[in-house]
Formats: sequence, structure tokens, C-alpha cells
Amino acid sequence: MRRASTLMLYSGKLFSCSRLSALPALLLAGTCLAQSDSQSVVADTVLSELGINRAKQEYRTSRPRELTVLTQTLSAEQIDRAVLNRLMQEINSEPANTKARIGINDSQLQELFITISNARGFINGSEMANVRAMCAVWDESTMQGESRIAAAIAAYKTREQLTQTFIAKYYSVVLFDIEAILDEESLPLFRAYMNDRRRRLANAGMTSWGSPVQNISAGTDTINFHCRTN
Repeated sequence: MRRASTLMLYSGKLFSCSRLSALPALLLAGTCLAQSDSQSVVADTVLSELGINRAKQEYRTSRPRELTVLTQTLSAEQIDRAVLNRLMQEINSEPANTKARIGINDSQLQELFITISNARGFINGSEMANVRAMCAVWDESTMQGESRIAAAIAAYKTREQLTQTFIAKYYSVVLFDIEAILDEESLPLFRAYMNDRRRRLANAGMTSWGSPVQNISAGTDTINFHCRTN
């Protein structure tokens, strides 16, 4: 048997673990075991640090994962609708400030509120029609994999664009009706308000109400939720 060369302190003197007859057996065994455990802890600590360093290096050099877009921001066609809806909320909550900002009287304020409210009630969301178009292409497609997903996403976006184009044209008529209410002093104030709010909403990242279909990953989740996955 190979003898250990480690030295121990006993009664003020150094002994080797190999000198088994020099100390009581139980005390010798306990002391050697404690020293062995201490060395094991040091070894485990070194291995743990190596593992952490290796994990950090793999994280730094790993390829970036594809981002899954959970929400989509407003399109250009949706901006005016969002701005006018926000204006309606401001008229309802802060009528005095709105009158001063746009330079209108009580009668004009009321007519403005009714015009926007009627427009809001007339426009319905097209989300269900978008989803039906997407699922129809998905169910009828003979393609496989990402090609099939891309075709279904394209159908969703095409149907969605039809509604957004209609909304943009409709709200251009609403804006024309609103401007007809205003006089020469309040008209430039209203246009300045609209331009300011358009810029703020475009930069604020306000989210749209549609399903996330910006990329293959997000589109796959939407298709799995709404359509048959055969």
C-alpha cells in the first residue's frame, strides 16, 4: 500500500498519516479524513469556478436567438384614428384645456366630440376576418414548413392592409369634416395639435390591436393558436 505523505499536528508535534502506529486509530482516522475532506472542498471549488468561466465564455460566443415579437406598433394608416380617439378622451376629461389648446368654443367642442365619437362607433376591428383569411390559406396549402407559414402570414397581412387602407381613407374624411367646423384662428391650432400627436404616437411605440405575425416565429405561435396544425 502506498503511504500518504501528508503531515498532521498532534499534541504540538507533526506526524505523517503514514505512521499509523504512532497515534490512536480513531483519532488518526478522523484527522486524516478531515484533511481529505478539506482537500475535496478545494477541488470542488476549483471545478465550480472552471464551470462558471466556461459558461460565461459560451454565453459570449453563442449565436443570437431570433426575437419573437409579441406586439406590433401602429401602422401609418392607424395614426390619425389613434390621435382622434385620444383627442376624444381629452375632450371628455379636460374640456377647458382642449378648448384653449385648439381655440374653440363650447359649441365647436361638442360638435367635435360627436364627430369623433360617431367615427369611432362606425369602425369595427377586422381581426376575425384577418384570422379567417390566414387559417383558410393554412388549411388549403400543400406547402410544408416555413413556406406554408409564410403563405398564411401573407394572407393575414393582405387582409389586414385592406382594412387599414379603408380606415385611413375614412378618417381623412373625418378630418375634413372636423376642419370644416373650425374657423381661421382655430384651424392652424388644430393642425398643429394633430401633427404633434402624430409624432408622439409614432415615437412612443404604441401597440396595435392585431395578432403578432411580424416574423416566422411569431406567426407560428399565432397559427398554432388560431388554426388547425395538421
